[in-house]
Amino acid sequence: MLLALASLGLAAACVREDEAALRDRLNQWFSLGDTVGFDSTQACAAGAFRLVDPSIKAPMPVAFGVGAMRVQLEQAGRVALDDSAQSPDRGMVAMVNLQRHTGMQMRRAALEGRACMDDTVISAFRHALDEPRAVLAFDQDAGSLMILDPVTGLLVVAMGAR
Repeated sequence: MLLALASLGLAAACVREDEAALRDRLNQWFSLGDTVGFDSTQACAAGAFRLVDPSIKAPMPVAFGVGAMRVQLEQAGRVALDDSAQSPDRGMVAMVNLQRHTGMQMRRAALEGRACMDDTVISAFRHALDEPRAVLAFDQDAGSLMILDPVTGLLVVAMGAR
């Protein structure tokens, strides 16, 4: 029995974040349906989830420009950028130009998280990055980059090493 518990603890320490914990955290902000894909290692975690509703819940602050996004990140540690004038990828570039440290945290989460993406998740991620109707979100505490794509009805999440 003790050996089984130790094995479980060791397995849990081998992943960045398990699916159940990630879903619990994300469900505070988004209405998740089925998991499309998920993987996690010590160095990364990534997943794609169907959305039951594309709305963003009240606990996730929403900004309509990169300047407001920076302010919300400083205040709340998390924010969604809903700016139809630019894709999530352009939003990250704008954040790098405005506040390099935060912008690079976001890009690092995206780049390192790709190592945990299967073909389905990476396809959804690439599409969402360039979709101007998609909403970019970032949770600084967890280092989670999220993209809500209302076109595909998916939420894609990427995290790198801590």
